Amino acid sequence: MLVSALLMLAVGACTADPEPGSGGGAPAGKPAPGGTFTIALDQYPERGLNPHYGSAFDASQVLRNTYDSLLSEDAQENFHPWLASSWTVSPDGRAYEFHLRDGVTFHNGEKLDAAAVKANIDALRDPQYPSWTTNGLLQYSSVSGVDVIDPLSVRITLSQPRADFLSTLAGLSGAIVAPSTLRGDKATLTSGAGMVGSGPFILDRAVQGQEIRFRKNPAYRWGPATAKHQGPAYVDDVVVKYIPEASTRAGLLRSGEVDAIGTVKATDIPLFDGVSGFQYAQTGSAASTTVIMLNLTNGPTRDPRVRRAIARGVDIGSVVDSVTKGTQKQAWSLISPDSKYFDPKYDGAAPADLTQARGLLDQAGWKASGDDGAIRTDSSGRPLKVRLLATVPTYPLDDVLKAWQAELRQNLGIDVELKYVENAQVYDLLAQNDYEAFPRQVGGLDLSLQLNRAFGSTKPDLSYGQIDGITLGSDRRRVQARRRTGRPLAARRNQGYRPEHP
Repeated sequence: MLVSALLMLAVGACTADPEPGSGGGAPAGKPAPGGTFTIALDQYPERGLNPHYGSAFDASQVLRNTYDSLLSEDAQENFHPWLASSWTVSPDGRAYEFHLRDGVTFHNGEKLDAAAVKANIDALRDPQYPSWTTNGLLQYSSVSGVDVIDPLSVRITLSQPRADFLSTLAGLSGAIVAPSTLRGDKATLTSGAGMVGSGPFILDRAVQGQEIRFRKNPAYRWGPATAKHQGPAYVDDVVVKYIPEASTRAGLLRSGEVDAIGTVKATDIPLFDGVSGFQYAQTGSAASTTVIMLNLTNGPTRDPRVRRAIARGVDIGSVVDSVTKGTQKQAWSLISPDSKYFDPKYDGAAPADLTQARGLLDQAGWKASGDDGAIRTDSSGRPLKVRLLATVPTYPLDDVLKAWQAELRQNLGIDVELKYVENAQVYDLLAQNDYEAFPRQVGGLDLSLQLNRAFGSTKPDLSYGQIDGITLGSDRRRVQARRRTGRPLAARRNQGYRPEHP
């Protein structure tokens, strides 16, 4: 059973000065070159700076500054050339041939060629590589061979067709890094220290949990086909500061100490939306669904009646609306309504039903005392407790989980313990199987990729018929707030901040 939680993401960008009277509307004027662009975000990449290992949204939104992929994927989920100028797929869907751009160089001077691509894909399919359990096993286990055809042509062969393979290669986990930087020890590769990309910015300095600095790559001439601007970036430097408190980020933007902020809290939106001198924007995101996964192998959630009761016992739509002040909407499928793969027949398919939820718990042997908010117990007097294990969440997921916790206690008499730990501990604790719930962000626009990542399957042919339970909701929008100054920055959809690509 999946109960979807909410993850609202925000990005910000500088723009040219607005036309008189525009009051926070679209940017106007030509971008001014040079200078430093500073953005404040909420969460440092929790898995470090290796693009193959840290490919979650908190990493992709900043690491795309320095790492390119073979392909790019647009908002309509179509693929376009990037480091690969063209590609073909065999009729049986098992052989992919990529023809690479000539003249691409990594930041350390190494040249992009077919051998470099082979080195990256071979590393990603190596069980000893740090990202094997998080990306390699799910996304690259079908790769049976990588062959250099000529210096600028490479063939990737799959053991079986995968509908999600192009999406995988277009994502941050498909980033191509300088081959020499793939040879470090496991600790170095896990952290990403010393890894080198070919992107428009060079990673200059990173202070764990505090700041990442990038400087312009003046040689950059190979932006993706989806980019509106080709060539080197307009700005000279990009500084990403990490400020956990939403109100502090808002204050920094209003005071002019930063040029943009991310993760705009719903209560702060009126400070920027329609306000002269700022630009606020909100766009759909098909690639950032967060769900609460319920453990089928441990504790009370082993019982499908308990899982279904949890799904029906909370009005997710009301929780989302209350936390985000209407800036987010509930969805009814793992696949966002912003995706072309979304099927509207799932809208409203599993609404909250407290009577049914309480009846399911009664059937499962968890009896209520009759007092509102009192915890149910079984015949032995054991309380009905669900332990949610998570990396320390930020807004709005933190607020959603607290509201979900309160609703389950009040409505159903379920005691939910929110156990937050640092990311380094989460997967060790999950491996011990000592939990009942785990919130997880699911990335990737492709339907097959969404399902594979959500359900941890290495098989590419998952279908709804194989899923136990109902997905009740997902996030639908990202929020943007921009301070209007003289230089542009744009958020590339699910690929991060690319100032040279508005």
